Amino acid sequence: MTGRETERTKTMKRVLIGVIVILSAGVLLVIGCTGRTAKTAAVISQEIPKESKEQPKKIKLNSDSLDDKWGEVAFDHENHTIKNYTPDGKTTGTCVECHHTDQPKEKLTPPLVTSERNVSLTAEGLKDAAAAPVKGCRSCHLQAGDDSKPLPVIKKDGKDLKLDNEVAYHTNCFACHDAAIKARPDLVTKISGSDPKGCVKCHVAK
Repeated sequence: MTGRETERTKTMKRVLIGVIVILSAGVLLVIGCTGRTAKTAAVISQEIPKESKEQPKKIKLNSDSLDDKWGEVAFDHENHTIKNYTPDGKTTGTCVECHHTDQPKEKLTPPLVTSERNVSLTAEGLKDAAAAPVKGCRSCHLQAGDDSKPLPVIKKDGKDLKLDNEVAYHTNCFACHDAAIKARPDLVTKISGSDPKGCVKCHVAK
């Protein structure tokens, strides 16, 4: 082997080592970022528990969406409980506006019929050791196609409407968002009501 060939071999080795070092650093960086992103996503987008006495901050709704085009919704539970998110924007909403079974039977209004709590649910009341945990929506509103128990049914336009998971969410969210947009038209660029063109404001596209 000549001196020139030896020098060329050494140069190639140095280049190869350099490439390996750069690639290794890149892999470690990707793994680190992925780990942090996954951890952050887990904190930000918590799955809805079956029942809990701890209020979540941000949760994922409809993570197993059956829709061909639209997937999950990132729902900010904390904002909906501590900010003025009522339609007029002047007060905070009450827990039972969504957790409608967590109130006395005498306070239910049609089409609501199920009561599972003798006092209306509040954040403060939930701190009581004797207070029952709050059930997740799917304890009643199952995903479409899940026939493990009967779905709640209401009358709409003279027909029976089964309140599966998707229908229940949309019915509740649309009612509040439509009222908010009517009261404060500027919100139309921020939130979506029953307008079928507004899905992207809430849902992740598939």
